[in-house]
Amino acid sequence: VNCTGQALSTVPRGLPVDTGILLLNANHLASLSTTTFQHLTQLQDLDLSNNGLVSLHTRTPLHSLKELILSHNDLGALPALQGLPALTHLSVAHNSLVTLAPGSFSAVPQLKDLDLRGNQLRTLPQEIFAGLRALEDLDLSENHLEELPKELLQDLQMLQTLWLSGNRLQTLPTGFFPRGHFFMYVFLTENPWHCDCNLRYLQAWIRQN
Repeated sequence: VNCTGQALSTVPRGLPVDTGILLLNANHLASLSTTTFQHLTQLQDLDLSNNGLVSLHTRTPLHSLKELILSHNDLGALPALQGLPALTHLSVAHNSLVTLAPGSFSAVPQLKDLDLRGNQLRTLPQEIFAGLRALEDLDLSENHLEELPKELLQDLQMLQTLWLSGNRLQTLPTGFFPRGHFFMYVFLTENPWHCDCNLRYLQAWIRQN
């Protein structure tokens, strides 16, 4: 169902109960609850981008939802993700996230694609991605990250692509990349890398990979 760009301030009533894809992007949905969609038992893809969204309450489970797009909104905090057990793709790009609470993603262990680019993140908890063993793509670019914890990637056994471009990183801690892990792509450009002894680990890793 395509409801893109219709100046909606509320979700339309009477949506077909067998709706699998719902496009609500480019409207004026400032606050929403998953209760609004609870009758859509087959809903798999939900696009809420470009709405000026400031809050999303997820108390009501959406057991079939696989893709949730929240990019280009005004979220200052990541919504709780309990009740979304099937979620594999999450985009919260270009919002106003300053920090992420430990355990933010513990309820979505099937997540494969996580897009957090274009926020205002400065630091990340060491175990923020713990348990995301299915994650393949992680985008942390265009934030304000100044340092990253050594154990950040340790649980990400399936990670193929990592974006760290456009941050404020000067170095990476020794052992940051899990030993023996093969990446398809790692993007490190547009950071103020400081070329001193602390950068030896990163230089050696790049040569070896």
